[in-house]
Amino acid sequence: MPQSAVAAAHLRFELDLRPGESSTAARIIVRQDSAALREIVLDGARLQKATGDGEIVLKQGQLRWVPPATGGTLRYQVTLSHSRQGKNAAGNDAWVGEQFAVFRGEDAFPIRAWRRSKDSGLTGELLVRRPDQWSLVTPYLPDALGRMAIRNPGKRLARPIGWITAGDLGTRRDTIADIEITVTAPRGERMERVGMLGLLRWTLPQLVQQLATAESRPRYISIVAAGSPLWLGALSAPNSIFVHTDRPLISENGTSTIVHEMVHVLLADLDTPGDQDWIDEGLAEYLSLRALKDSGTISAVRYEATIAEFRRWGSAVTSLQTTSSTGPVTARAVTVFADLDTELRKAGRNGQSLAVVIKGLLESTRRVDVATLRLAARRVLGRHSLALAPAAVPGLD
Repeated sequence: MPQSAVAAAHLRFELDLRPGESSTAARIIVRQDSAALREIVLDGARLQKATGDGEIVLKQGQLRWVPPATGGTLRYQVTLSHSRQGKNAAGNDAWVGEQFAVFRGEDAFPIRAWRRSKDSGLTGELLVRRPDQWSLVTPYLPDALGRMAIRNPGKRLARPIGWITAGDLGTRRDTIADIEITVTAPRGERMERVGMLGLLRWTLPQLVQQLATAESRPRYISIVAAGSPLWLGALSAPNSIFVHTDRPLISENGTSTIVHEMVHVLLADLDTPGDQDWIDEGLAEYLSLRALKDSGTISAVRYEATIAEFRRWGSAVTSLQTTSSTGPVTARAVTVFADLDTELRKAGRNGQSLAVVIKGLLESTRRVDVATLRLAARRVLGRHSLALAPAAVPGLD
């Protein structure tokens, strides 16, 4: 290889799905030169029968693979079906059944770390083998030959991440705000696919305009839905969302699960500390609620009533610091961002708002914590924000 050439590795991630069989054969095939990819570390908790080329070490719950300098293959069995852990988490967050399968790419290829040679290039593609009668939907668009090149947002490396579904599926597609959207659920399950696309047609263009940068705007977002035995909730991932089929498009309190998760997708590159989940959840709930109001989907009266209810619900919170923001903590976070948005709109110029500030933080790639938020707000207000005062954001100072 010429001295000036950049070492490169191409990874092919293969998975063999069989109806009703949770334990699935998987392979990672590396083709490379000059030992571009030196090591991969996988979570070994659900992996069995690992074999392959090069050095393989299973120790302390981790599988360490050192592929040969010219490439090789790692083979293993992985258990895909998985019960969701935590409070109020009855159901599965990954499932392989007789009629359909729903899981994340990280479930099949649980890569925790890897080591590469300096400045090496890395590309990847995904291949999921399944019965001929099963359809397949992934976070990646196939090319003309059906190959799925892995293109993850931001600086994420080329490994499978996000929601994958296969089976006897029904899918509806539309293009909204220059993003190709698919909504997929198993045939026979009640799923308002067209209704969901309609709701996103009202709300997504505004969110994309306010939050997405030229680099971060997704080309494609896949919405995957399923019912029992999946968890009754919703989870976002890069370029993809899972939502239970029983979740309403708009809840009785005026909020929307699917719009909330869309905000998470658009803010996927927002870097927040691990114990500051109130920022992620508060922004997703507030910005989605604001989009429903500004698009005319809900009335201003209903919007104000929802904010008032959040204010009552979160009034007793003594600390926002948490790794998993739910219930009263998220309610308090919503009111923090609602009050901050009001301050910014009153004091700012040229349509300044919370969304504009958050987009600026995304473009700066700075870690977003309460100090960063205070500094960004102060630049607009010319003073300290009352909405971000220590008494308003308890437990963070």
